[in-house]
Parts: sequence; structure tokens; C-alpha cells
Amino acid sequence: MAIDPRLLRSFVVLAEELHFGRAAERLNLAQPGLSQQIHRLEQQVGSSLFTRNSRVVELTASGRAMLEPARAALRAADQAERAAREASRTTAHPLRVGVNYFLEDMVPAVAAYASAHPEVQLWISRVYEPQGFAMLRAGVLDAVVGSVASAEDENSDVKRTRTMDIPLFALVGLDHPLARRSQVPLNAYRDSPIAIFARDYAPEQFDYFIDVLSQGAGRDALTIREFRPAGTGAYADILAEVGAGHAVGFGTPATFAAGANHLRLLPFDPALTLPTYISWKPQRSLVIDTFVEQLSAIN
Repeated sequence: MAIDPRLLRSFVVLAEELHFGRAAERLNLAQPGLSQQIHRLEQQVGSSLFTRNSRVVELTASGRAMLEPARAALRAADQAERAAREASRTTAHPLRVGVNYFLEDMVPAVAAYASAHPEVQLWISRVYEPQGFAMLRAGVLDAVVGSVASAEDENSDVKRTRTMDIPLFALVGLDHPLARRSQVPLNAYRDSPIAIFARDYAPEQFDYFIDVLSQGAGRDALTIREFRPAGTGAYADILAEVGAGHAVGFGTPATFAAGANHLRLLPFDPALTLPTYISWKPQRSLVIDTFVEQLSAIN
């Protein structure tokens, strides 16, 4: 019959202390509880391990014979526990995160989490927001980083919390009349066509842009040119349109990095930011919940 390691530990500590009070204190046990454990162990091995009276506790011959093997068994149990914990720590835990194509600025923040947690095996998928949420609900993704909170998920098992607010800029060609200004008020863009991705690729972000750019006046107050990006080059056509002087673009700094050399990035006056959110299904795994907690603490 296998002996409970807790009984062996109580035996070893009592053998070292030869005093029930001190041994019970080391083991965080009440003294009667320690006495019961020693009695159970003696019943299992079929021999008395201690002689005790009102003044002294001593090992019997059986107790002395058992002491070193008991210590070796406890060391082996401790080593096995440490090995199991180490394996759990170093075993890769998959984390599948979708990041909106139009939020290039969030990719380093997501990747930084994996760098700080080597036990996590991170997959980043670049997605358009409707596609990402469909994959999240289907269980293909563990979390989605998108923009602008939606009431759509309030009654579902998908939860959303705010993370980074990313500075929002206007993008103009180098020959654009506004290119020489350091910052420009929103109403200065009313006379320029605005190049923006088609609404169905990121409806919430599109609506947010229209609302802030029109200052609440709605789409009819603006001249909008919608573009349907292909593949990963989500902003390629928009950059070309802006570079040719045909329109003004709007977005975040990292998204426009490809056009940094031949286009001008202008801050708004007053400054504008694009709120971003992480969506996930709570309690699916500790890895996901920890990732959400840390990413939501960035801002």
C-alpha cells in the first residue's frame, strides 16, 4: 500500500524534533492532528515508530530504519512536483489573436505580451473586423483587437474592454495646400475628398471616422471615396490616391508607415484619438484572461 506523503512528512518532522508541540508547529497542525497522523502511519507499516511518555519522545528501531527512506521518498515527491510545475510553465499554451487590419499600431503591443510570457505560443491573424468577430464566436480565435465599442455583443457571451487609445492623424500629399501646416482643424478638411476603406470592412471604425470628421453632421457633410482593399495591403490604394493629391486620408501612424517618405502626416487640432477594444469569451482559459487583463491595462 502506498503511504500518503503527508504522513511521511509528519513522521520526518517529528523524528527531527522529538517533540510533538514543536513538530506540530512546524507542520501547521494541531497537536492532536499530528498524533492521529503518526498513529495512522504506524498502523500502515505495522510497527511502532516512536516511544513516548510524558517527558520524552524517541524513535524505535523501526522508526530509525524508516527515517532515511522516508526522507528520500519526500525528496523524490518534491522533485516530481517541481518537474511537473516546470513542465506546465514551459509547455506552450496557444493564444490566437485577431488584429484589425486598420490597427497596425496594436500589433507590437500584442506581440510584447508573448515576449514577456515565453510559455505562450502566440498566433496573430490580421482580420477585417466582421470577419474577426465571426472567427471569435466560432472558436477559431481566442480574442480580437478592434476599434470602437459596440452594443452588439452586450447580450452575448463575447465581452469587450477598452485598451489603447491611438492618436489619429490626417494624411495629405506633399503638394496638398495643407501639407505645410503643423496641425489643422477638422473643418479644414471639409473641402477635400476623403479616401477611406469601404464601410463593410470595419463598420464601427468607419462610422466613428465619419462622425468625428463631420463633427456630428453625418456623411452628407463630407465627400467620401470608399476603397475596397485587397489582401494585406489594406491601405495601398488609399495611399496612392492621397499621394496623387486626389484625396485626404485618415488613420493611425503605423498604418500609414508605408507612405511616410512621400506623404505628410498631420495632427488634428484639437487632437483626436481612436479607441481600441479587445473582445474575448471570458473563462475559456487562464492564458486568455491574463492576456486581456494585461492588454487592457496599457492605456
